[in-house]
Amino acid sequence: MRLRELCLLALLLVGCTPHIGDTCTLSTDCSQQGTLLCDTSQPGGYCTSFDCTGDSCPQGASCILFAASVPGCAYTDRNPSRTGRSFCMKQCGQLSDCRDDYICADPKGAPWNALDLDDDQSKSVCIVAPDTTTETPDATPYEDPDAAVCGVTGPMVPPIDAGVLPTDDAGAADAATD
Repeated sequence: MRLRELCLLALLLVGCTPHIGDTCTLSTDCSQQGTLLCDTSQPGGYCTSFDCTGDSCPQGASCILFAASVPGCAYTDRNPSRTGRSFCMKQCGQLSDCRDDYICADPKGAPWNALDLDDDQSKSVCIVAPDTTTETPDATPYEDPDAAVCGVTGPMVPPIDAGVLPTDDAGAADAATD
């Protein structure tokens, strides 16, 4: 009898464990151990794991990278954007899998233009619906994916020789009067 009560209690505790995508106000609403954090910038809060990598999220969640590249720079996994952030997001198959204020969508599409870092690219996630009340001006996409700011090295600059004095007319006149 006692064993059955313990098993029932364990099942109840597991059923109450917060999951990726649950509502939250504080990170402790998501996890007492700090394995999940509360993204309070999302409507109703969103239990997630920040800075995930491919296939590292718990079952039922995908690792999504937002702002994967600096505008004008192509994304590479060797030099990810310094502005990019990755989050574990709840996977879904239909709208009813998501809570209010969220839709079931592919984050790789517009307007999010995010990257799914997991091997399985076919999953949709519960994501905030795009704001359709504000108009955005038509933007021309940046044509050159290899802008100078994208490279690991900067532009070629000739070496500076500290032993050579600059020559100009004012400097020559000053040197003659000394």
